[in-house]
Amino acid sequence: MNTPLNQQRQRTEQPPNTRSTGDRLDMALLHRTLDESLDVLRDTYAPANGTGGGWYHELARPEPGATATALGLLAFTAAGRPFEHFDAGLAFLAARQVESSDPLRDGGWATKTSLGMPVVEATAWIARFLAIARCDLRPDAPDLRRAYGWLLRNQNTDGGWGSLRGAPSRTWLTCLALRALARLNPYDPAVERGVEWLTGDRTALRPGWGSTPAAAPTVAHTAFALVTLAEARPGQEDDRLLAAYDWLAAHLDPTDDHTWIETYDVMPHGPIAAPIWRMALWHYGLPLAVTALVHDPRGVPGPLLGRAVRTLLATAAPTPSWSGYPVDGRTSLWTLWWRLDALIELARMPLARARDVLHWLPDATVVQRAHARDRPLPALLPARPRPDPVRFVKRYWSSLLLASVVIGGLGGVEGHAWGWRDFWLSVIIPMAMTTGHESLRRRKAKQ
Repeated sequence: MNTPLNQQRQRTEQPPNTRSTGDRLDMALLHRTLDESLDVLRDTYAPANGTGGGWYHELARPEPGATATALGLLAFTAAGRPFEHFDAGLAFLAARQVESSDPLRDGGWATKTSLGMPVVEATAWIARFLAIARCDLRPDAPDLRRAYGWLLRNQNTDGGWGSLRGAPSRTWLTCLALRALARLNPYDPAVERGVEWLTGDRTALRPGWGSTPAAAPTVAHTAFALVTLAEARPGQEDDRLLAAYDWLAAHLDPTDDHTWIETYDVMPHGPIAAPIWRMALWHYGLPLAVTALVHDPRGVPGPLLGRAVRTLLATAAPTPSWSGYPVDGRTSLWTLWWRLDALIELARMPLARARDVLHWLPDATVVQRAHARDRPLPALLPARPRPDPVRFVKRYWSSLLLASVVIGGLGGVEGHAWGWRDFWLSVIIPMAMTTGHESLRRRKAKQ
């Protein structure tokens, strides 16, 4: 069951001299916003009562959770920024990894609502972080091989993933598992089965994704599926994929955050048993759509992406009004994370450096270097060379001679100085000379 998140979001405007307007992206503003967002994570880090420390998804709460801690550490890792409590966060995750004689439980991580049972919602995020951070050889890190095995063993027979093996496969959870496996071992057959589950029923007439294969498509699920496929199968390009990008572009409102909550019941003992717990996934479609559109194989749709990034930066101030949480004063890590993820993806744009300015045009992207950031874009274009009359005459002298003879001959006919027969006789020789000269010039140009 999908429950829309009904809330009013206050937009924090940027100072006039730093605002990203239209299809122009100021990379200096992007990096400054990224640093400010990471500062929020630094300020809200909390030590655990036992081992290490981290974050909870409500950043104001002091007790850390495994998934939130992995997301916080992943933010610093993906942004390439050091974090002074990295080792403590790693120790916290290692202490929370489940050890069990049951192969369907051993190696995973539980959430605070899953009654101690490891689930994809936590295990996939943590495994992906550990793979990106290259922590597999550290003795104080969680056992990444066991986490990898948990994901493989909990894949459903249809190729998708639910919260755990046997739970109905869902788009979001399948994407989480695939993104982790794509980092751990992209050639594992489980990845191919997951990709097939994700794309098998997509057509040009039904290109988008919903929470389940039968659900109506949403911006968030379609964007997440496209981001996943770009990682699991980079370079893939077919009609179904391009139709999905077109669907996303057609249904994305660049002024809307596309924020809502997906909730569903998990029944670990089968459908005939009573629901044991309910899971909730926070969806933020706008930053996910920004990340997805960057990967469009036909090129970035500049004007649409520019407007979406403008909204993203206008709402990315680390203030309580930006929390995205329905209770005032509580900042959600999920709101912070998805915007951070999009900002990090934009910061990796090819050819653009930290203080450059990107101009997204319909069929081109212009990179304005930092030293010329205050100049208007037209002033950066090469100036047209001034016409050179002498050079023009030297190059086309034979044609000019023929034209003068023809004009003079026509003037003589008009003034009855000679007849048409004399006119044609007077232009035959110049015409032959001009034809020969032009032929010789073109041959030299080809050589």
